[in-house]
Order: sequence, then structure tokens, then C-alpha cells
Amino acid sequence: MKCFMEKHHFEQAKLWLEGAKYIASCATEDNNKYAVAVAMAVHSIIKANDTLTYKYLQEVAKRHDEAPKLFEEAIKRHGLDGKSSYKHIIYEAIGNKAKAEYRGAFFSKNDFESIRRNAEKFIKMIEELV
Repeated sequence: MKCFMEKHHFEQAKLWLEGAKYIASCATEDNNKYAVAVAMAVHSIIKANDTLTYKYLQEVAKRHDEAPKLFEEAIKRHGLDGKSSYKHIIYEAIGNKAKAEYRGAFFSKNDFESIRRNAEKFIKMIEELV
């Protein structure tokens, strides 16, 4: 990672995910913890995406729903077609963000674990590119 901003976004991505894991592991029986953990894991994916798009496009999403488009643009413009299979992760993440933060959707432990695994995969893929 050459640029300060790339590193900044990437370090935040990892911290958002660590925070999500911490919230999900809290002893509370309140099921809201999984919605909060999902939202945080989604933010980790978005920040990882910011790392990629800043590196290849010198741009980050101004709104969360712009993130998938910028991901696809960076992949296409820079011949990273082998990474295009990861786009489903960011599309799914953006869909879950609205559900977790604004619509009060229920998320189970299994839902969180699935999103956590996707976040880990996405972050690892970004780390390999930058």
C-alpha cells in the first residue's frame, strides 16, 4: 500500500470488522446485537472497497449505494476481471445495510456469521490487490 489514504481506508475496514465481531460476541441476549454487528461488517466491506477504488480510480463512494458501481468500474478499467466474482459480496452488503440500519430487520447469529465470512473474504482480496 503506497498511499496514506489507501492505508487509512484499509485499516478502518479491519477495525470495523473487529468491532462487528466484538458486538456479535457480547453476552447480551438482545438480538439487536446481530443487526448492529451486520451493519458494522457491511461498513468494513465498504471501507475495503474504498481502498480499492481510491487506488485505481482516485475516488471513493460518496453514498453507500455508489460503492458497487465503483467496484465494477475499478475491476473493469484495470483488468482485474478475476476479482469480478466478488461483486456479489458488495451488492449483498449494501442491501443488508439498509435492512440493518433503517428497516429494523432481524438478523440471526447465522446471518452475521455469513456476512462476517464475506467481509473477511472481501478484505483479503483487497489486501492482495493493494
